Amino acid sequence: MGGAPHRNARSWMALILGAISLGTGLAWMLAAGWGVAPLDAFIAGTSELTGLTVGTVIIIVSLFFLVGSWLLGSRPGWGTLIAFVGVGAVVDAWNLLVFDFLGWAPDTWVIASRVGLWIVGFALFALGVVATLASDLGANPYDQIVRAAHERFGISLWMSRLAFDGVVLVLAFLLGGAWGAGTIAILVLMPLAMGSLTPRVRDWVHRQNFSSGSPGSVADDRARVTE
Repeated sequence: MGGAPHRNARSWMALILGAISLGTGLAWMLAAGWGVAPLDAFIAGTSELTGLTVGTVIIIVSLFFLVGSWLLGSRPGWGTLIAFVGVGAVVDAWNLLVFDFLGWAPDTWVIASRVGLWIVGFALFALGVVATLASDLGANPYDQIVRAAHERFGISLWMSRLAFDGVVLVLAFLLGGAWGAGTIAILVLMPLAMGSLTPRVRDWVHRQNFSSGSPGSVADDRARVTE
C-alpha cells in the first residue's frame, strides 16, 4: 500500500472519527427509511437479497472498489483498512445492537422525527466522507475510486462522484435497495459537499505541515488543498 506523506495526529483523528461518523450517519439514514446514498442503497439491496449483514456487504463491495482504484493508479493508504472495515463494523453495531437488540425502532416514529433523524444522519455521513478523504491516510474504497477517477481523467471531484453515484443508483433501483427521496437529495448534495468542504478540512488537518519549514511538503500540501 502507498505511504501517505501527511501522517500526523490530526490525520488519524480525521480518519477514525470520519469512519465512525460515516457509519453512524449511514445507519441512521437507513433506519429513518427516507433513502440513502446510491452506493448504500445498492448495499442495502444486496444485503436483503443475500441475507448478509449490511456491514459485511460493505466490506465485500469495498474490496472491489479497492482493486478498481488501484488499477486507476491510486494506491490505497494504510488507513483504507480502517476506513471501510470501521464503517462496516459501526453500521452493524447500530443495526444489531441498538436497533435490533435494544429495540430502538425509528421506523415506528412519526414522520417529522424520522425526517429529523435522516437529516442528522446525512450531516454525519457527509462529514465522515469529507473527513476520511481529508485525512489522506486512505479514504473508504468508494471515495478512493471517485478520487482516482478525478485524478486519472482530470474531471472535477464532484463530477466524478456524480458519475459513479448515477451508475450505482441504477443498480440499486434494479435490486430494490433502500432508495427514496433522500437518495436523490444525496445525489445532488454529496458532490457539492465534497467539492466545497474537503479542501477546507484538509487544510485544517495538515495545517501543522505548513509551518514545518519543508518547501516540498508545503508545496505538496497547497496542491492538495487547491485540487
